[in-house]
Amino acid sequence: MRAPSVRSVAAAAAALILSCGGGGGGGTAPLPDSVAVIPPTPLEVALEFSNLLAMNDPACFDLLAPGLRDSIEASGLSPREAFGRWRGFDPSGRLTEVIGDGPGARTSYFCTIVRLEDPAIVRIDFVLSDGLWRIEDFGLEIPEEVIDSLNVERTARMIVASPAMRFELRIARQLLDDCRFDSISAWSSADAAMAHGTPLEEYIPALTADAYARLALSNIRRSAKMQIIQDRATFDISNVPVELTGFVAAWREMAFTWKSVLRARHEALQNLRINGAWIDPDSTLDLARLSALAGSFMAVSDLVEELDTLSTTYPALLTTGTEEPLQELLLQLDPHVTEQRSENEVGMTVWRALGVEMNGDTDPERVVYWAGNLFLFEGRPTGYRLVWRTYEGYDSDLHAEFVSQPSGTGGCRQVNLIGSDGAYEYTLLYSDGAPVFRRTAIGTAGIGEE
Repeated sequence: MRAPSVRSVAAAAAALILSCGGGGGGGTAPLPDSVAVIPPTPLEVALEFSNLLAMNDPACFDLLAPGLRDSIEASGLSPREAFGRWRGFDPSGRLTEVIGDGPGARTSYFCTIVRLEDPAIVRIDFVLSDGLWRIEDFGLEIPEEVIDSLNVERTARMIVASPAMRFELRIARQLLDDCRFDSISAWSSADAAMAHGTPLEEYIPALTADAYARLALSNIRRSAKMQIIQDRATFDISNVPVELTGFVAAWREMAFTWKSVLRARHEALQNLRINGAWIDPDSTLDLARLSALAGSFMAVSDLVEELDTLSTTYPALLTTGTEEPLQELLLQLDPHVTEQRSENEVGMTVWRALGVEMNGDTDPERVVYWAGNLFLFEGRPTGYRLVWRTYEGYDSDLHAEFVSQPSGTGGCRQVNLIGSDGAYEYTLLYSDGAPVFRRTAIGTAGIGEE
């Protein structure tokens, strides 16, 4: 319900004063008006946004969550350019229950809002920020033909013909691969325990604080990478061919849905850890939708990589940190040079990319250092694929002064470096066709693999 206007509240207050004022000389001086304002509901925020958008009024940006508003304003787009022209607002949708309490609480409004040039909006997501509901994201209608396997080849060929689309698709795929390695690295012990019959609701409470933090931080990192994919698909792809608008919408929805599933699982884990109660989130519909969207995206991505014989350099978006937004570094990997490097004003290495043949094929790998982490990009005939990376916590800065040396396999090399504390030597190599990272205490024969 909307808050009463200032004028109506003032009139009611005046009437109250007149009716209660006693006799006698002069009466009592009226108190200043006070108004208790009820914040607009999510539905009222959505309706107000729709009205302002119809007038192409930039004031509608004030109804967006800070992250979305900053991205839109940085793009320089007008409201209609950013959100399209709506035929009208759908007031007959369904508002879901509120998840969470206080700042960060979320809810969604499922509806059908037809737009003139763009896919229909089927969901508006809200977040409670500074005591007010703000629009965090929009879900788009995904045409059935977008996830039709027969459409994959046509979509891939159109993307190959668009340099901007190829660029963004490769970045999104690299971030998805990064999330997969993060999940494998952090959750391998939990998966092994559950495979041997230990339920998650017993495994999580038994973890040490450090072990649980490893899982929680993995959820946060992966969620933040999904947000990057979603934002780039929303704001960094310009002049999308009409035939590809549905695929881009599906790509963006995939990232949002993935993040939504991660968030629900993370909140359930937090509740289990703190309160000892496991409430399995009902993500059945989201997981089914995600399976279809991700399957389509991966199929197109694989085919684009195979067909792309035009690119001469290949983008890599490196990330680090454990808070949103993650720190990012965008660089272009060049297979035609042995080494790429960037240094700061005092000559310290910021990032370094070294070409090393590590697995015995004809396409050298690229070992990249940045912000205390190593990234291994496997060489492919038409580019690179991220196949391994470190995360913080190896008792070393993993500094950039690494070198390549012959390995035990003929024609292959490995990368060696001494940790900054001088206690360990690290070795990155291929073993049985897969990357292996070993740590050896200097002066001993002990070897550990990651």
